[in-house]
Amino acid sequence: MKALLKLTSVVVLLLGSISAHSYDLDTHFYGTYVKARFAGIRHEVALKIATATQWMDESYISDPVSMILLPDVGIKKRRLLHFPASRLASKLTVSQLPTFLDPSSGVRLKTFTETEADHEFATEMFTEGLTEGNLMKVAAGLHTLQDSFAHAGTISELGHAHFWHHPDRPFVDMQSVEKYFKMSRSVLRAMVAIRSLLPASAIDMDLRYGDIPNYQLNGDRLADIYENLSDVKATVSRQILKDPRYVRFALENVFKRANQVKYVANGYEPYLNNFTSGQDTYEAAASVIKTLPPQMIDLRAVMKDTGYPTDLSSEYILSMGGLTSFLNRAVMNLLSGIVPRPLDSYHRFEKEEDGPIWIKELDLRVANMRAMVHRMFQKDIFFVANNTNNETGFMREMTKDVSANPRLPRRQNVNTELVTYSLNEKKEFNLMIFAFLFPKTSDYLKDDMDRGLQFIASANQMLKSDRSYFSKITGALGMMLDRANMGSNVSFRQTISNAHEDIYRARLVPNSTNRYYVVPSLLQKQVRTGVFKPLLSNQEIDKLLYP
Repeated sequence: MKALLKLTSVVVLLLGSISAHSYDLDTHFYGTYVKARFAGIRHEVALKIATATQWMDESYISDPVSMILLPDVGIKKRRLLHFPASRLASKLTVSQLPTFLDPSSGVRLKTFTETEADHEFATEMFTEGLTEGNLMKVAAGLHTLQDSFAHAGTISELGHAHFWHHPDRPFVDMQSVEKYFKMSRSVLRAMVAIRSLLPASAIDMDLRYGDIPNYQLNGDRLADIYENLSDVKATVSRQILKDPRYVRFALENVFKRANQVKYVANGYEPYLNNFTSGQDTYEAAASVIKTLPPQMIDLRAVMKDTGYPTDLSSEYILSMGGLTSFLNRAVMNLLSGIVPRPLDSYHRFEKEEDGPIWIKELDLRVANMRAMVHRMFQKDIFFVANNTNNETGFMREMTKDVSANPRLPRRQNVNTELVTYSLNEKKEFNLMIFAFLFPKTSDYLKDDMDRGLQFIASANQMLKSDRSYFSKITGALGMMLDRANMGSNVSFRQTISNAHEDIYRARLVPNSTNRYYVVPSLLQKQVRTGVFKPLLSNQEIDKLLYP
């Protein structure tokens, strides 16, 4: 009966989703590649490291948004993979007001974990990879380390939904730029640990930015040089939201929408050129509206639909600070929620759209980093996103369906190197993440891991379907019982028990050795005594160099 109740709790709790993002592709892939190369790691190995780091956001099982069966699983996944921290709620905080994960979900937060930069949990996976000699795991762990800086100060259980993409923009203000370079220092220290476990054939002995080759420098010395390179500083701090290409795109997008709902009349297009380089979209839109003939904008409709008085008398406009101030408010109303507003003392968070304007921003950020990669290392690399990053795709990956093979775009340049995971690598990554999140269950299932993960994805799809509540419950129970009676040597009851223990008891405290790699003497000892194992053999390097 206890097993049945535990089983029922698994299928009853709804599968949900919370907006959460991390440092984006420009940092996780291109930035990681740059740091690996800068530490003296060869191109081919640096690509493997960068791909695994980015794949944490590409795989359904490890992304920061999806919940797997239980909201608690999604919460734990975010805490271990994207928002590393230890619990805040303790005996001193038992009287705190009840807080909900999401008011609509009814899931209470029993504990709080505030994300900390460079927290011990940030290198839990990284350190395990070092002890296992698993380069993919080590590199995936770098993602968590990077995110610990991007997400610092936010609650793991909630993510940074209210801040949307601002925590992930390295350039958004000087504090963010400084934080980015602190993250870079921590990652370069980790790269030195990786470098120490690679064979000589994986090391670039020619790269140097001073008297000593980079491969002979420690993490702090590398970081000192890296953050003082004018090209790096300019690239990281480039104000993408003031890039004229971005501003023009955003203006076109918003004014087209405004025209469709009759806020702006036809013929507005030529006026979109009336802004100056260096303005953000809000400043540019204010400039545009000043030159737009009054009859072309229905100010009364804009004010009405955004909850303001429609009194356009000269007295009212004067009371609102004059015509310029009044027009600026109209601009704010048009753009707010669509175009990210600059951070200032009054504005710290907002809603953003993950639509065309956000895609344009990320495209420009990626182009910015790709250009720096080419300048520094004469390589033109392009990351290809996972084409199977949802539940259905996950099932295809686990069954190795041919449709889960990567889809490579047509090269715009014959010298461009397209980078992504093969189907075999996708599946390997999924199994690795599952084993990290569910260590006891993974060890118990062993050869039945594939079937277990396929079942989880199937159950997820059914729980999110339009079927009735009763149908979902009975269907999920039926699926579980079918799995239990398929002739496997695995005990269904024991599997549920192990999974429950993994969710609520595993990895509550970080490993005490998670920071050993930072201290040169401790790193050398771990390598010398064989605690940290080689990450690639000479034969594996040869396969990368001569595929």
